[in-house]
Order: sequence, then structure tokens, then C-alpha cells
Amino acid sequence: MSKPATLATLDPRQGAAADPESHVWLGASAGTGKTQVLSARVLRLMLGGVSPEAILCITFTKAGAAEMAHRIHERLAAWVRMDDGDLRLDLRALGLEWDQPGLMARARSLFATVIDSPGGAIRVQTIHSFCQTLLASFPLEAKLLPGFRAIEEDEAEALKRAVLGALLSPSSSEEGFGVVDAGVGHHPAATRPSFAEPSLAAPPLKRRGGETGLNDAAAMLSRRLGPDAALAFLSRCAAAFGGPRALLPPAAHDLRAAFDLPAGDADAWVREQVAAGAIADADIKAVAASGAAWGTKTGLACSDVMVGWLMGDPDARAAMLGELIACFVTGKGELRADFAGDKGKMQDCLDEATRIVEAAQTMLGTATAMRVADELAAAWKLGSRFAEAYALAKREAGLADFDDLISLAGALLRVSQFGEWVRFKLDQRTDHILVDEAQDTNMRQWGIVLSLAEEFFAGAGAKDERIRTLFTVGDRKQAIFGFQGTDPGAFADAKTLFKLLAGETPNPLQEVDLVSNYRSTPAVLQVADAWLEAGGTGLMGLDGDEPPHRPFRDAQAGQVELWAPLPVGKALDAEAEDAGEEESGDSTAPASDPASMRLARAIADEVRDWTLNGKDGRPVAPGDIMILVRRRRDLAARIVARLQALHVPVAGVDRFALTQPLAVQDLMAAMRFAVQPLDDLNLAALLVSPLIGWTQDELYERTHKRGRAAIWEHLRGTEGDVPAAAMEALRHLLGMADFTTPFRFLETVLSGPIDARRKLYARLGREARDPIDELLNQALAFETRETVSLLGFLTAVSGSGADIKRQTEARSDVVRVMTVHGSKGLQAPIVILADATDDAAIGHRPFRVDVAGWEKLPVFALPADERHGAIAEAYQKEALAAAQEHWRLFYVAMTRAEEILVVAGVTKKPDRSIPETSWHAAVEDVLSGMGSEWEEAGPMWGRRRVHRANAGKWARREKAARAAPPPLVPPAWAHAPAPEEARPPRPLAPSALGEDDVAVPPQGTARVAAVTRGLLLHALFERLPPVAAEKRRAAALRWLGAQAPALDDAARAAMVDEVLAVLDDPAHAALFGPGSLAEVPLSAVVDGGLVVAGIVDRLLVTGDAVTVIDYKTGRQVPDGAADVAPAYLRQMAAYRDALGVIFPGRLVEAALLYTAGPRLILLDDDILVANKPALIATKANLPPAGLEPGPPTA
Repeated sequence: MSKPATLATLDPRQGAAADPESHVWLGASAGTGKTQVLSARVLRLMLGGVSPEAILCITFTKAGAAEMAHRIHERLAAWVRMDDGDLRLDLRALGLEWDQPGLMARARSLFATVIDSPGGAIRVQTIHSFCQTLLASFPLEAKLLPGFRAIEEDEAEALKRAVLGALLSPSSSEEGFGVVDAGVGHHPAATRPSFAEPSLAAPPLKRRGGETGLNDAAAMLSRRLGPDAALAFLSRCAAAFGGPRALLPPAAHDLRAAFDLPAGDADAWVREQVAAGAIADADIKAVAASGAAWGTKTGLACSDVMVGWLMGDPDARAAMLGELIACFVTGKGELRADFAGDKGKMQDCLDEATRIVEAAQTMLGTATAMRVADELAAAWKLGSRFAEAYALAKREAGLADFDDLISLAGALLRVSQFGEWVRFKLDQRTDHILVDEAQDTNMRQWGIVLSLAEEFFAGAGAKDERIRTLFTVGDRKQAIFGFQGTDPGAFADAKTLFKLLAGETPNPLQEVDLVSNYRSTPAVLQVADAWLEAGGTGLMGLDGDEPPHRPFRDAQAGQVELWAPLPVGKALDAEAEDAGEEESGDSTAPASDPASMRLARAIADEVRDWTLNGKDGRPVAPGDIMILVRRRRDLAARIVARLQALHVPVAGVDRFALTQPLAVQDLMAAMRFAVQPLDDLNLAALLVSPLIGWTQDELYERTHKRGRAAIWEHLRGTEGDVPAAAMEALRHLLGMADFTTPFRFLETVLSGPIDARRKLYARLGREARDPIDELLNQALAFETRETVSLLGFLTAVSGSGADIKRQTEARSDVVRVMTVHGSKGLQAPIVILADATDDAAIGHRPFRVDVAGWEKLPVFALPADERHGAIAEAYQKEALAAAQEHWRLFYVAMTRAEEILVVAGVTKKPDRSIPETSWHAAVEDVLSGMGSEWEEAGPMWGRRRVHRANAGKWARREKAARAAPPPLVPPAWAHAPAPEEARPPRPLAPSALGEDDVAVPPQGTARVAAVTRGLLLHALFERLPPVAAEKRRAAALRWLGAQAPALDDAARAAMVDEVLAVLDDPAHAALFGPGSLAEVPLSAVVDGGLVVAGIVDRLLVTGDAVTVIDYKTGRQVPDGAADVAPAYLRQMAAYRDALGVIFPGRLVEAALLYTAGPRLILLDDDILVANKPALIATKANLPPAGLEPGPPTA
């Protein structure tokens, strides 16, 4: 075993932050060692005597929680086996003096302390995990069903579809919708919601009884957004209008009033404005005269429109507003040159034209805003009803989604009548709270943290002798999860609040900033600092300045490269098309797109060259490279596919739809064939998949002459011409159709005779592993919550639109391709920003609006010509926030690089220009300002700018070439299914070795009474020995009175007398003393492989002997051992042999205690050995192994 490495010494700022007695708000820029500080603080807390269960660490992601827990447990385990010298170094690195009394011994014992603590680990949880644990502890107080279950995104989406279908079904009225039936609780995630189909031709919104109908609103949403986006909008409504503090949405008239819009019909309002002279006829006449005077085609056309306006009635004029505006304004919204500029032929009527345009645009804009307000009100009404139905469905099924975990936990702690009690219970357990990635915590989550920590600063909590602390760490520059409600403002507000709370205590909040960067080389940090100094901080929406980074690796080489944007024309060249045809693998790549195809090809080719030849004198391994994209579009999938085609080891994309990878499609094709063998298209896909392995030519040759017959019928009819292996595999699939679960079916296909796992890996690469494993996980999960069937599983998987997240390792030996969001917490020596030429515009996206009395209500995506007034202002506010996050994302992307940062992209403009708000443009400005010039970069990219520092002093050196190890050839059994294990023999229960053949057992009611009497006597012998002798009679009578009320007093007294006669006998004192055991289960394998299992009535174990006692409560008491029934002797012989195996080397004595005597009969060895043959004979009469695998009886 290798020697554990010692800890790196904390620098002064890190040491101050790790002080376990201070409240600390830590600002940690990228690469400054925040995880090390977190781990050090936890270690110092435990070294100071804090119990593990008193520490709560909250982080943002499961991966982050796992990483932190792993670091802490790994260090504690290392301390157990570390020599004294290294342990002293570790303690010193943490800022402790190792010679403190007992410190080293405590360090070595902490691992065991953690393992023995409740849960067996440090409490390192995501905020959602913590909330789930909290709600599970107080379900009724939180108005949840005990044993509720948290659901993942795919199951939540399936439930939403079922709820929406029920809400919009004909049987669901607007007055009392309800969830239709129990089907919501057992949602099969069937297909897209039914409201989507008719919506494509749905009529405009209709009024029903003064309010918009739910189905009309659903049709409008589907027509505007499509079914998937419509469901996403309703999900946002569920978050806005659901939860413990749900509010009804504003009605249409409230919304119009809030937006300062007129009441009534929009078209009628426009006609009224036109009739009232909103556009002056004098202005129209002036323009008409100017156009006629110009005399050209353009001037006369404009004049004709003006004349048509003057001749029209209000209805006609209202219909002409768009045409009127088009006379004056270009498609870009600018005033036509005919009216503006020195050379405009109609500039004499510029003022009139301006007034006409402003009036017409105001009327159309207001009318549009009125319609949008009505549609929004209708959509919010549907969203509110959907929120209510969705909440009801979850409550009835005992489910909770991620939003529920946060909202219900917050309400439980702050709003409910049980809040103080719950906080008190938590306060008794938690003394130290550590919050990681604090900038990614939204205000609702901060409310939970406040509920947990505020007692640290107030009342008895602040004055308690216990040291209780709050520690938070974050970086406002890395707040990139705005879509989850986070922003730097929440981070700053939380700091202000906790600083205010701690300021009134003797232990104020300490603000510490980490500035020493241990990750990146000077070249990368110089570019980042130059950008921040040039205005990057303001672009990110942050106040004040950021301190510059201090590179710890100040002598190591690094560089930042800006590749000239790749030009993309209307079509790819032939070489690019050929490259695209070659791309395969775990393909999640969509259809060809010229821009993404060419960019992916260029980046992949460059990466392959680096791995073969190095880069600028630095050897490069695939695991050194991380490729980042801004959005999860087709570019990432194209890069992965191209790298696979070039045989460069690469991880798949970090997030994918489960049904997208080819490996999953092939396995689902096998399952579909088992369910429906006559589906020709599916069977054709299966035959050419790796599972069967035909080529397209072979498929055509063997099936094209089938006429009208199905492919499967044709193959069976021409079986002599079809490979036997293929027919055997297909019949194997059909044979499992009605007899296996989805998981067993898939695992058999993967590991059984078809050997699909090996075939898929060989064709698609190891990247197919994650999708296959996830499909198996989904099959297992499906079996736990649904009626098991292959068809049901196929329907559920096909209908699920949820994405699967691939867990990316911090270090691996493959190229990693992911989004910038997914790269949070990761790093790599070489980072490529692949799509850095995209701008910051949010485009046609949903946003939120504040209405009087309501905050952050969801608004569906609206084109620019439908955004007016308050809606336009809300959009601009959201666009600004998105642009600021765009630049914070840029900072995160830059700082993933350790040594080399490469910035690339494409442009479709002939002059190769790019948007000014792109990352590419920002880096070009910085590099230009630093004196970097364009230089040649080969035929693919043409040229590049490079900023270098410490050229040639790379941190890594090329390793000496070593002979490749011989290939490992797995043995044949590694690819074969494991043989079925032999079943053990049925256990022998000694108490069931046969009836007593000496006396005829009682029959009927007498037998029931005898059995009841025996059970009661056994229970008294089990319960009375610990009771003081003088209290036994009263205790026994009370117990019998409660357990056997049908017995009369005399019967109960007689039974108690019988038991006490045994217990009070001095001869039996040891058997019922403190060291004896009652009702002891035992099992052992005795001579000949016989398994003995049973429960003995009384067991006394001493240092050199074991005594086993069995009670006999019958009325007939034998005179001695020779008169004991043979069945009892066989029973005791079995117990004796089993105890001899369990306690080797000790004397085993067996005895029967007849309570009616009372008489204790000791069974000597000779009698028990004499009954051994009968015991062996009993074994011969047991069923063979495997025939009766049921549980043993005792």
C-alpha cells in the first residue's frame, strides 16, 4: 500500500478561514483552494472535540457533496495508518500544534468516531437532500404522507403530463377538475399530452361566461410554444402558484389595470382611437402631397396609401395601420431614407411622418399588449389550476419533487405552527453549519439556512457555552445558475443579514478573501485580470473591484490562444461531408449542420494532433483536455462523434436524453421485437444493430423478396437461408417476452447468449457504458413503482423527455466535453472554449414579470413585436440579468484552465466579424491590449493570437517510453453468465421434528386451550426473570389479565404458581440469573451438511460450558430421561450439535424443564448420541435442495 501524502500547509488567509471558533464569510475566487479550507475546517472542528453529528455541510451538487465527504474520510483513514512524523506534519499544516495533549491520539481515533456516528459518515448533503431528511423526520407537521418519496425529473415530468391530461379531459370541468382517478398515482408516462394534437388548428381564445376556458388556454399555449415548451411553462406556473403559500393569479382585468392598459376589446379600442383622430388627417394629407409631388413609383405608392387612409372608415383605417407604418419604417425599425437625411426626397414632411408612425405604433402596441395580457391571464389561470392538480396528485401518491423539498422545508421551519418545535429539535443537534458554493444558493434556500443558524446569534444560542459557528464560502463572480433563482444579489443580501446578526454577539462575522490561485498559470490569470480590470466586473453586474489573482505557480509556463473564427459558408466542402459520414460511436449527434460540423471537425483534428505530437513542446494526453460549450446543442455531440471517429479516447456528452444514444436504441429495439415481432421497421433496425450484426446488404438480400409478408414471418418461412445464430437470438428474445421483468430482460440480453454488452462496446466504444447502465437503472426504478411489463417500460422510457446527467470524473484518461455549467468544480491543463463567438442575447426565451401583489410571474416566450410596456421592461430586465450571467459564465470558463486556454468559434459573415458581446471578442480585445499580434496557425484556423508566460517551463515532462504490456485476454467464463448456485438444504427446525408419540394430543377446543396455555407460560418465563422476586406475582397477574382476559382468576393464579415454583427454586437460580438468555435464535451446519435453525427457550453460556433448556408445559411429567418422548430427544440432540459448532471447545449440556412438576431433567450424552441416527434419518426425509426454498420453521 502506498504511503498517504501529507496535507498542503494552509496559507494565512486559509488558516484564518479554517478557524473553527469563528463565524466566517469566505470569498474564494476560482482555484484558491476553497475545498481544502472547507475540509480543514471540518477536520479542526472534530479535532477540537466536536462530534461528527453536530456538523452540517451543505453544498450545491451531489458531486460536490461526494467530493467533500471523500476528502474528509480519506484524510481520516490516512491518519489511522500514518506514521507519527507525517501525522505531525498534517496537524501543523492545519495550523495546530501536534504536542497538544491527546491531539495525535484523537486524530487517529476520528475515523472510527465518524463510522460509529449516526449515519456512519459526516453530514455532507445538498440542500435538497437535507430538506428531504428534514421532511422525512417531520412528515405530518409538513403535511406529507409518512414515507413519502422524492421523485426525479423524468418521473415528475411523467406525472405532470398525466395531471395535465386529466385536467383537460372532457370529464374534467372547470368548476371541479380533480385528478381523474388513481391513474395519476401510477402514471405510465405514456406519450405527449393529448392537448397538443388539436392545438395546431385551435381557434383564437374564446370567452366563456366572462373568463377564458382552460382548454382554450392550453390550445393557445400549444400553438404558441409547442407541447413540450407549453408543459415547461405550466411547470413554472406550478412553482409560482403552488407551494404552502400559494396565491391565485391575477385575472385579465387586474392585469390590464396593473399594466395601465384600456379595458374592453383590443380591436374595438383601436377603432375608437382612429375615429377620435389619433392620427391627424392633416399629417396624412401632407405626406400624400409630398409623395405625389415627388412623382416616382415610391412617392406615388406612398401617396396612394395616404389617400386610401383618408377615404376609409374607422374599420378600414384600423386595418391599414400596419400598411401605414410600412410606408415610413424599414424592416429593421428605422425611418426610411426618403424621409430622413439630407438627400431624402420627402424630408419636407419628416415631422408629419414621425407623428404618424408614433401614433400608429402606439395604437398597435397597446392593442397587442391588451391581447398578450388576456392570453397571459388565461395561461396563468390554467397554470394555477395545474399547480393545484399537480400538488394534489403528488400528495395522494406520497410524492414530492425538488421544488417541494425546498418550499415545504422552508414553510415547516418558518411558517407552520410547528416551526419553533422543529427548530428546537434541530438546534439540539447542529452546532456548526458550513455552506459551500454559497453564490449558487437562492433566497428560499438562504431562508432555510437562516432558520437553522439564527439561534447561533440570538438568545440562549449566542450565550451557550458551546461554540456554535456559521461558515459560508462562495464567489460572486461564479454565480451562474440564474435559471434556478440565484444571483449575486442574493449572495450579497445573505452576507449583509448574517453580518448584522453576528454583529450583536461577542463573535462577529469575519470576512476573508482568498486571492492566491493554486490552479492556473500566470498566463491564464493575467488575461482574466486584464479583462476584469477593463470592465469585466461591471459586465458581470458586480459592484466594486475584484482583487487581482496571485498565481502560486508563478514560474510555470502557460498560454492563452485565440483562434481566428472559422468561416462557414452555405455548404460544407466534400472533405467535411466525408468526415461527417465517418462519425459514429455513441452518437447523440443530430443531423448535419455546416457550422457545428466544420467547427467540430477542426477542434477534433487539432486535439488528435496534440495527443500524437504534443503542443508547443508540451506532451498532451487525452485526459489533459476539456472542451467547453456554452449551450448543450449539437456542437458537443459532433465533437464527441468526430473524436471517436479519430480513435481519440473521449467521454460522452455530460447530459443526454436517455433514448438518444444508439446503444439504448438497439436495446429498446430488442425489447420492442419481443413485444411486437411483426413491426418490420423495428425488426430491420434490430437486425443491422450490433446485437444481430447484419449489414444493410444482407438485410436487403434476405428480406426484399418477401412480398406482403412481415419480415419475421418471411424469416421463419425461409429459415434454411437465414444464419442459425440470428434466428436463435430472435427466438431467445421472444421466449423472454412474457416471463421476465424489464431489468432481467435487458441484463439477459447484455450478458446472456446474445452478449450485447460486448458487441455494443466493440461497435460504439466505452462511451456506451453510461447510457446502458442508466437504462438498467431506469428499469429497476420502473419495477419498484409500476406494474411490471415490457410494454409498460417501453412506453415509459419512450414518453420520458428528461435528460440523463453523466457524472464526470475530476480526473480521467479521456477528453471531456461538457457545458460550462457542468464544468463547475472541475479543471484541466488544457481548456478549449469551443463556441466563444456566440453573443449574450437571450433571444426568444421565456422570462418573468412583476405585477402589483405578485412577484416573478412566468411569461412565455414572446417575439419582439409583442413585447410592449411593462412586458418589454420586464424582458429588458431579464435580458440584462442574462447578459451579466453570460459574462460570469465566461469567468468560470476561463478559470477552468490550468496551463493552456484556447478560444475558438465560427462566423457566417464574409468579413469574419463576430458579435461584440461574445467571449471571443472580449479575449481579442484583451490580447490586443497586451500586445499580442496575429500569427500563422496552419491551414485549418489560418491565424491566432497567443499570450505566453514562462515559455517552455511546462509543469509536466514527457515520461520515458515503456514497452506496452501484453494485452490481457479475459478467460471465457468472464463473458458467460454465472452458473446458478446450488441451493442449500432446507434448514431443519428441531422443534418440528415430529409429534410426541407417547400421548395422544388433545383435540378441538382442548387443543387450542393447551396451545394458548403453553404460549402464555413461555411468555412468563421470558419476561419474569429480570423482575425482582417480591414483585413477580403481581407483575405476572397484571400481564395475564391484559393478555388473557378470558381466563378466570383461578386459572391465572394456577399458571402463576406454576411459573414461580420454577423461578423461586434455588436449583434453577443460575438458569434464570442475570447471565442467562431467553428466546435465543441459532443456526449452524452440523455433521453431514445438515442445517439446523431454531429458537431455544433458555440459554446459559459460561466460560467453559453451555446449557440449553427447553420448556415443556404439558400435564404429563416423565420420571426420568429414559421416559422422555423420542421427538423431544431428537430435538435436544439437534440443539446440542448446533451449539457444539457455535461454541467449539465448550461442554454442551441439554435439559428439559417440565413446568407442571416442576422437574428439570438433564439429558446425558449417551441418550442424545443414541438419538443421533434418528436425527440423520430425519434429514433423509427432507425435500431435495431447491425444491422447497421457503423459510425454516422454528
